[in-house]
Amino acid sequence: MKTPKEKYMNDPEYHHLVSTLEQLIEQAKFTPSELREACILASINYEMRHVRDHNLPSNIRNAFRVLDEFVYKPKTQRATDGKDD
Repeated sequence: MKTPKEKYMNDPEYHHLVSTLEQLIEQAKFTPSELREACILASINYEMRHVRDHNLPSNIRNAFRVLDEFVYKPKTQRATDGKDD
């Protein structure tokens, strides 16, 4: 398995991706943390679209439902969950 640096040096598409991300940071469009979060969310969204194509057991479908509710619940609502009024 190649290291990220090896991929950067040898794979033009990977190199372009890294360069694009660096430009977004340089232009102060996104912080490194925001880019990591966006990459993770993109991965989750992809998996959520493709994993569900299979016939999954009900407990796994329920776990995905709970994850959906958490991921797509407004942040302010998550922050107040479980607090007394």
